[in-house]
Amino acid sequence: METRLEVRLREPNPLFTRWLERWLREAERRQQKSQFRLRQALESLRSYPLPLSSGRDCSILRGFGGTLCQLIDEELRQHRGLRLAPQEDVARAQYEQQVQEVVRQVQEQQTVHQKRLVKPRKPTKKDLAELAAQEERVRQVEMKPGAFQLLLLVDTQETSGKNKRVLDQTRSYLESLGARHEVRRLTIGDFLWVAQDPEGNELVLPYIVERKRMDDLASSIRDGRFHEQKHRLQQSGLRNIIYLVEDYGDNEQLGLPLDSLQQALANAKVQTGVQVVRTENHFRSMSYLAAMSRSLGQIFANKRLYSVDRGQIDKCSCLLMDSQLGLLKFRALYEDSAKNAQLTVREVFVQQLLQLHSLSLERAMAIVERYPTPRCLLEAYEVCPEPKQARLLLSSIPCGPLERPLGDKISQCLHEFYTTHFR
Repeated sequence: METRLEVRLREPNPLFTRWLERWLREAERRQQKSQFRLRQALESLRSYPLPLSSGRDCSILRGFGGTLCQLIDEELRQHRGLRLAPQEDVARAQYEQQVQEVVRQVQEQQTVHQKRLVKPRKPTKKDLAELAAQEERVRQVEMKPGAFQLLLLVDTQETSGKNKRVLDQTRSYLESLGARHEVRRLTIGDFLWVAQDPEGNELVLPYIVERKRMDDLASSIRDGRFHEQKHRLQQSGLRNIIYLVEDYGDNEQLGLPLDSLQQALANAKVQTGVQVVRTENHFRSMSYLAAMSRSLGQIFANKRLYSVDRGQIDKCSCLLMDSQLGLLKFRALYEDSAKNAQLTVREVFVQQLLQLHSLSLERAMAIVERYPTPRCLLEAYEVCPEPKQARLLLSSIPCGPLERPLGDKISQCLHEFYTTHFR
């Protein structure tokens, strides 16, 4: 039978509470930004049921940073120096120790009781598979020169379609051109190359291709997919990003002016360093990939390859001159680049900004560098003394290689979007 003991005081930390209330009133009077953190700290302190003896002990609570904890300790030292009855502090400390000791004993009893009741669970097939995947992810892979073959991977979307006559057009072209390839589901990009050894290990070469027909390029720009895909490609860890752009007939009736599409490709090339390759048709695109396979086979034939994590990739290495290279495992790239992978708040904020009109990837990244989350942006709006200053808060943020300011219009649009309450 479970034993439960609840020890709760009406006001466990009255002294700390009074100090925080005083500092909060002062911050609100001066309209300081620290009022939000103080208010959060005060709420968590009031909710905490046990006495705290120092600012250091307060660090376990939400809202208590290092500066606030040091301020409490300093105030506590001054308070104890002025008090006439130090025995009260001793009595308080003894009481706190007694309470903590009771809580510790009850927790130990509950832990022992739960261990007796819980039986070891037999691992399921899913548990075993996850464990094997984790072991595989950390296992080191090394491929000696000449002990591997290069394989072009083709995304399944490139070999599927409604018209059965062109269903296997990509594969048939690659087979006729003698390119060794395999069709798989890729979570990023349309084509990439892997080094494959006899044991089945696969390391991804630092090249990835995103194929776009001109009409698809226009559609992706209109709905925001172009910037979102470009951002994901840059986060993949593969440093050579190639946009393979095919003409669509005479490039008429694309949905956007041809000059606008060419400008978007030029901007991507200049601002993010991606390579843009234009081809006349699908066959020419496959010919380019087959030629790339032959060139990469010659470049990597005499190199030693080994597995690394994304953060360990040497971006300054020379692919032509270095005799050994660290590459990502295919499985790691597949899992990390999955669209349904858990994103950070910063990454979600970038994707949210990309859905807004006139916001390119460069502008979105510039905003996120200054305000990493929507909460940071909203707090910055709140501390602006005047509405006009809040509307123009983002206007001077430098964007892109030329560091041009974001501008008043976009700043005002973002302020209206994030401060309007929709019902």
